[in-house]
Amino acid sequence: MLIINDYLLLGIIILFSIAFILFLIENSKKKFLNNLLDCEFAKAQSFHKNPVPRIGGIFIFFFISFSLLFFKNSELLRNIFYLIIPIFFFSILEDFKIKIKPFIRLVILFMIIFFCVKFFNLTIYSVQIYGIDKFLNSSQVFSLIFVTLCIIFLINGSNFIDGFNGLLAIHSIIIIFVLSLINFYYENFELFFLCNLFLICLIIFLIFNFPNSRIFLGNSGSYLIGLILAILVIFTSQKTQYHKVYPFFFACLLNYIFFETFFSFFRKIFYEKKNPLYPDKKHLHMLVFAKFKTHVKTTLVINFFYLVTILLALFFFKNSGFLKILFIVQIVLYITFYLILVKKK
Repeated sequence: MLIINDYLLLGIIILFSIAFILFLIENSKKKFLNNLLDCEFAKAQSFHKNPVPRIGGIFIFFFISFSLLFFKNSELLRNIFYLIIPIFFFSILEDFKIKIKPFIRLVILFMIIFFCVKFFNLTIYSVQIYGIDKFLNSSQVFSLIFVTLCIIFLINGSNFIDGFNGLLAIHSIIIIFVLSLINFYYENFELFFLCNLFLICLIIFLIFNFPNSRIFLGNSGSYLIGLILAILVIFTSQKTQYHKVYPFFFACLLNYIFFETFFSFFRKIFYEKKNPLYPDKKHLHMLVFAKFKTHVKTTLVINFFYLVTILLALFFFKNSGFLKILFIVQIVLYITFYLILVKKK
């Protein structure tokens, strides 16, 4: 549990983090950084009228690095820091206007995540699907590739829904808050503390991103959030596997981000007959935006429906059968809303 000194340290971290983010915003307006940072807004997936600096990833990396100075004894925080280093320095290249072709970016991302999964033993023991569980427990290569692909799906899903004010940040806050409750319930206090630490980080960012955006996450920010969500879910799953917290609970928790990637990939291949690695304006949140015309309504509507399903998952988190049905309901709702909005558009 947190003691008084921990609260004081958290207060210092919050103050320095706010000062740092204000420093970034102010200096991003200067000619040197303005030319260096990617403030481009005329992209296929962009819905903004004015350029905004993509410095959210720099802030998140600073927050975690700064927190590690104060909480050196946290092995989990230290491992998370080591995990995010290669992803941060790879993903920030595009935020600094260094373009990498999508396929090459995917290959490099796969290699980085693969070695991180192997080195830090990021293992998924069960997904409650017999055929997959059998291979997870009998083949190390299959397990490594499976976990790597799951993390890549989450990272790309986070990147897909980034760009709308508050959408990814609020969505991630909901996920991490639920993980925080689960870890508190089962007395995993170090993970509970880390969840709260990342909640503070996202809330600080959200202040400057919603409802009006002064900064964006950028590639580095959305990649880091996707990776952090994956790590926290895997760690929580490992810590609670003997308490019967079923895999489909975590599947429901990550469904929107994960299925956004899955659905978009196959939509582009089979329906639109085009390269699935290139962005477009046909994701669910973009269709919702086309209806409501504002970022605020889009963010609140999507996260409201998501929150309703997650509250149900949290209430029945020990009921495996219900969680499986809820998982399917989430997918059906996504596809139904998507088809209705496409038809109206």
